[in-house]
Parts: sequence; C-alpha cells; structure tokens
Amino acid sequence: MVSRDGKEIVIRRPVEDDAAGIIKYAKELFASTDQLLTTLFEYSITVEDEKAWIRKSYENPNTLILIAECDGQIVGLLDFTSKTKRKNSHVGEFGVSVDINFQRLGIGRALIEGMLQWARDHHQIEKVFLNVFHTNLGAIKLYRDMGFMEEGRHVNAAKQPSGEYVDIIQMYQIVK
Repeated sequence: MVSRDGKEIVIRRPVEDDAAGIIKYAKELFASTDQLLTTLFEYSITVEDEKAWIRKSYENPNTLILIAECDGQIVGLLDFTSKTKRKNSHVGEFGVSVDINFQRLGIGRALIEGMLQWARDHHQIEKVFLNVFHTNLGAIKLYRDMGFMEEGRHVNAAKQPSGEYVDIIQMYQIVK
C-alpha cells in the first residue's frame, strides 16, 4: 500500500527474524502513548518470547499477526486470536497499533482491512471485536467508519498514572 503521504508500506505476516524489530516497535509505542493498557515498565518480552509468539501464530489457524513495515522499520502491528471454547470459538479479539509518527496515514485501516478479509475467508470466524479507551477519539472514529459498533463499556476500567479513570469501549463487527 501507499500511505496518504506517499510512503510505501508493506503489510505482511511476521517471521522470526522480525522479533527484535517488533520489540523495538512495542517499546517505542508504549513510551509514546497512554492509550494502551500495557506500559513500558511492564513490557519485558525477550527476543525468544517474541519468536515463540510468531511461531505459534503460524501453528494456530485461528490466530493472525500482521505487521506494517516502512523502509525496513515496523510501524504498525495487529494481532488477532479467536476464543478457545467451543461455544464462542466463532468470535475473536484483535488489537491494533500504529507508530505515533505514522498515524493518520491509512496504516491502521490497512491492517484492519487485511484482518477483516482474513476473517471473512476463515471458515470459523464470524465476529471480531476490540477494546479501545474512550479517550482515543481518532481510533474510535476509524473503527466506526469501518463498520464497527459499540457493544459495551467497561466503566473506570483503566487508571492512568495521573489518577484519571478511563472507560474501555468494546466494539465489534459481524464478518459473516
């Protein structure tokens, strides 16, 4: 894909050699935003842990990881996993993030579109959902523009270092 500012962005599944780049991306992301549950201080993934996570995503047909890459640098990531119980295995949760310097360029949309197409083609997946801080207005607008609807709200579900409470909104889309 070509981003809104003309940069060539490659959306693909990661390989084990991407592990260190994903860790670097995650650390920079956690340091740059308060719109995620994970903080930099509690992120302690090793390269071996990351490689194992990538391997497992290929072994489990109900799991998908996508990365967005620009000039060899990881600038976005999406991970999806379906539920494991028989009665809700048709449902899966995803998380998506984009480097703060690459936001509003269409990368998040491209990652989500890739996952939605994968889910539509997947025989088991019928519903996808994600959680988003109610203060993340840009992300909420993107999700609504893409057809996601609010399903519920977890009131005061996160507490920022400032002491401010944040609701977490669950949004979903039926894919078939």
